[in-house]
Amino acid sequence: MGKLGEMKDLSELMENFILGHLSLSAEDADMLHQKYYKDYGLAISGLVKHHKVNALEYNREVDDALPLDGLIIPNPDLRKLLEDIDTSKVKPWLFTNAYVTHGRRVVKLLGIEDLFEGLTFCDYSKLPFICKPHSEMFEKAEAEAGAPSTKDCYFVGR
Repeated sequence: MGKLGEMKDLSELMENFILGHLSLSAEDADMLHQKYYKDYGLAISGLVKHHKVNALEYNREVDDALPLDGLIIPNPDLRKLLEDIDTSKVKPWLFTNAYVTHGRRVVKLLGIEDLFEGLTFCDYSKLPFICKPHSEMFEKAEAEAGAPSTKDCYFVGR
């Protein structure tokens, strides 16, 4: 299926969630999804702020419902790359906008969950949300990882 199939599944789950919780057309649901993603860094942030959507329910029905088994598979090259990191100099730490269950599920499917010392995630159970790209999220990651400052951190991602 690949990345395109995963995004299609995510878009369909998101649209179905919005349609099931708000009285919108499919076109308006898609537009709202894109707007909130752009404005807040996470579509769920806008849905919670403006429509009082239950973020944990969203996580169950959207992120955790994604059919990732078989789509995301262990990656030996990625594992080797991570194993080669000198952990006496670098603390491998996961940093995601996803909720904890989705973040852990993805790294488990990749077969690399044991190579990180911790995980900073967007906590859907606490309001207001703190997520990337907001500086507070980077400060949260810095504190949770025990880093003296983000200037000493390397953020790798897309």
